[in-house]
Amino acid sequence: MTTESSNEALLSRMSRTTEEMVELIRRQNSIIEAQSRTLSALQAQAGEHRGMLEVLGRIGLRDTLADARTVIQSRQLSMMETVKQVAEGKSVARWGDGEIKLMLQPEFDLMYQKALPALAAELEAMLTSYDENSSKIILAMPTFFSSRLWMGIFAENWHLLKPILEESQSKWGNTHVSRPLFFQRHGHEAVGAWRSVWSNKRVCVIAGRGSKFELLPELFDNVADVRRIDSEPADAYATLPELKQKLRAIDDVDLFLIALGPSGTVLAGHLSSEAGGAHHAVDIGHLASSYLNVFKGGKTPEHLPTRAVP
Repeated sequence: MTTESSNEALLSRMSRTTEEMVELIRRQNSIIEAQSRTLSALQAQAGEHRGMLEVLGRIGLRDTLADARTVIQSRQLSMMETVKQVAEGKSVARWGDGEIKLMLQPEFDLMYQKALPALAAELEAMLTSYDENSSKIILAMPTFFSSRLWMGIFAENWHLLKPILEESQSKWGNTHVSRPLFFQRHGHEAVGAWRSVWSNKRVCVIAGRGSKFELLPELFDNVADVRRIDSEPADAYATLPELKQKLRAIDDVDLFLIALGPSGTVLAGHLSSEAGGAHHAVDIGHLASSYLNVFKGGKTPEHLPTRAVP
């Protein structure tokens, strides 16, 4: 065979190989497209099933959800009313899903706070004694939701939570004043409402070391003075006695802003009490992150990474 013939044969084989590879890639792409269509259909079906389960859940919990709505929402301040009362001098302590679970489910741990009987007892005692202290502090409950998260919480806990809430008659505040929902519904009016709370005041921020809390100028550039005291980034409740002792020595502050999870809830109650100095204390939670989420397109507070602790 001549060299020319050998080259032609080689080129022919290479051409067939290329054609086979192209056909193989085409078939693989076709399979991938079919799998993608199947996956999309399965995702759509899963979404429909979740929707149906949610509907069935609402039906099954209809009486419980109606009861929860009556007990909480029938005597709950709006978000704007809550902040207005805080601006007028009342302290505020907030309950969310984490505080409710830590209070009522001994086996439940948050990522940053282990369940402790003493913490659960303090959270419950604040609620049952609310009427005695409502002239000084607002206890805030979540806006009523019938989402999967809250249906699960009510299904597990309402039989325990209801009698605790019914121990008092005072108006509940609204937990969502420091959540994205407040800024979503009220926009810059919500920003102005919060700024009025600390305008020209001497502020002390209490937060976990390395926490997500930021003194954003858009929110806090109207304070007279600000200092920060760090607590533990996790399981802060264990060191609350030492923190209270440190705060007892502070007498040149007009307002305490607390971002310390469930420990912040009980600390706000303590600071507002006569035993804690009858201070103006605000359990402010994720206010800064919520502002950034709504106005700057930032992540929701739950999806922000915890900063490294030095």
